[in-house]
Amino acid sequence: MTEEADTQETTTSPENTTPSEKPNVDELVAKAVEEKLKPIKEKLDKAYSARDEALRKVAEFEQKEKELRKKQLEEEGKHQELFELQLAEEKAKSETLEKRIVELSRDLLLKDQLKSIDFKNDKAFNFAYKSIVEELIQDDKGNWVHKSGDSVENHIKKFAEDESNSFLINIKGSNGPGLKPTKPPKASKKSLFEMSQEEVLRLAAEGNLRQR
Repeated sequence: MTEEADTQETTTSPENTTPSEKPNVDELVAKAVEEKLKPIKEKLDKAYSARDEALRKVAEFEQKEKELRKKQLEEEGKHQELFELQLAEEKAKSETLEKRIVELSRDLLLKDQLKSIDFKNDKAFNFAYKSIVEELIQDDKGNWVHKSGDSVENHIKKFAEDESNSFLINIKGSNGPGLKPTKPPKASKKSLFEMSQEEVLRLAAEGNLRQR
């Protein structure tokens, strides 16, 4: 009986709990944040859906108006006005297509340049892409540059060297091609309960949340 009791005590002792059985702080924080953001996301999804539906109806109405106008011009024998209306429509379509092609060239250039950085994951890559793409403009020669005047390549280099972006990037032991490794931020001494939600998310992304 004594040996059996000792065996049961050894089996259930907290000291023998494997690391996998200990609570993962990162997962707990991620779940808590996800639960808090869930109602906000649902409201945003509904708002975006309503907006898209309204835009779709407006586009349909405008298209019907144009078709009626063209039919009316044709019935009235106003072929010149009808031709000019059709020409304006084709010009608008051509400009929209050209704009899309230009945006695609910008996107491909930026994504290709961002490959020089070792991001922690796809989310980090997408975050960097969205942060930079909105700041790109075309110069007088049609080349894509940063609004500061820097080339895309030079701006991305500065982005990688900026310590405030280090939570997105894997720290390298030695200098990469044209990239200066950033120093890992110091671990915060504050309790999780004293931190803002943004600070907790940042530490989780950096892998600096301590298991307690």
